[in-house]
Amino acid sequence: MEMNSSVRLSDLSSLIRSLKAPVTAIAQDNKSFIAGDSEGMVSAWAVSDGDLLWTIDLEPSTSSIAFADGVIAIAHGASITAVNPDDGALVWAIPVDGACDFVAFDGQSLWVTSSVYEIEIEDYVACRVMRIEPHRGRVQQSFSLPSKAWTLDAFGQGCILGLGRPQPGIYTIKSGKDELQHLENTPRVPISCSSSSLDNRMSFTTSDFYAIQIDQDGKIIDTAKNAVLAGFTHDGRWITYDQNGGVVNAEFLDEGLNGFPHHLTSTDEMTLSVTRKPDSSGAISIGKIRMTWMHSSEITIVHSHSDRTLLGCLNGEIFLLETDVLKRRIAKSEFSDGDDSSIRARLRMLRFGDKSNNLEEK
Repeated sequence: MEMNSSVRLSDLSSLIRSLKAPVTAIAQDNKSFIAGDSEGMVSAWAVSDGDLLWTIDLEPSTSSIAFADGVIAIAHGASITAVNPDDGALVWAIPVDGACDFVAFDGQSLWVTSSVYEIEIEDYVACRVMRIEPHRGRVQQSFSLPSKAWTLDAFGQGCILGLGRPQPGIYTIKSGKDELQHLENTPRVPISCSSSSLDNRMSFTTSDFYAIQIDQDGKIIDTAKNAVLAGFTHDGRWITYDQNGGVVNAEFLDEGLNGFPHHLTSTDEMTLSVTRKPDSSGAISIGKIRMTWMHSSEITIVHSHSDRTLLGCLNGEIFLLETDVLKRRIAKSEFSDGDDSSIRARLRMLRFGDKSNNLEEK
């Protein structure tokens, strides 16, 4: 079922917030959502009422954020910093060589990658991975990587990394073992992106447009060629897009988009795809209902958790989409072709009990 194709992203959003610079990292849990920008500003808001919880300045740039056990870990500049989720107060900070690239939490430990860019040779050197105890910031493991990690995800009691050259491929590390294990039967080519499903399957895309789906034990389930993007839909299907924006291995329509999808994310009931253009477009599917949308700024990052999806933009905006709210609006046909931004703002206020003095709605 196709619906109004001229819907704006703001029409779909329960909440809109903004930072001063391009959004470079986002994360969320059941209570709050967090965004960081390219100038190192990090802010947290409550999901329940949209109130600002705290803002901290972690110059020079935020690259990755992870909720851990009682702390929020933030990769920024040449440090990994943990803060209190309630007020943003500093818990601990650890310096790294070069840039702190990624952070992920496996349920017990934080995994952190870093790298140094050597201008003279125009390549990354001194690449490293650390395992950190989240409460006190004690480094439990730390060893060199042969290449820069371009992806990092939790994988059981350990992590899984997508490395670039000179030793590219998909590798795993288990807690307590300083050993990098190449994932069996996977190609030794640079990895460009990764994603995971609700049932812990994973998807990887390589620099030569090859996609790989693995199960939670690291066994290959499926592969696809000519794939620029791969990921999972809300009903568990693994789909891949080719360079023309067509879906290679599933009946999933994304006609009408301004370019091929660059981001794909899903909740348990909703799938969202996003193009990468100066003015982004995208598609959202809830059950059999599909809507396309437009936005005036490039979407830089997306993240889904529970029934919510976050989108960060080049202009600093952050959009929160909620499945239940969207389903109610669709059922009541609350979308129109006209400029009803003031109406949309009032509808967002109703979600929070008309707290108009505290919300910065667009």
